[in-house]
Amino acid sequence: MTVYYRHIRAVIDPEQSDPLPGGGRLQDVSVILVDEPGGGEPVAIALLACQARELAFELLELAEQADRERTRR
Repeated sequence: MTVYYRHIRAVIDPEQSDPLPGGGRLQDVSVILVDEPGGGEPVAIALLACQARELAFELLELAEQADRERTRR
């Protein structure tokens, strides 16, 4: 089943972090999907920095591929 969301946000939520031994924090990146602002429950996932980076690279590659398809004649 495919579900479509109209709005996507990525945020760093200080509450979604864990202390590391010796100082510092393991900070998650939250990705939030919303159909309509004020309507329906948002869907969210917390990603580790490495997972967020991997997703960002995949999205960039797909966006570039989509652009190439758009400009083909």
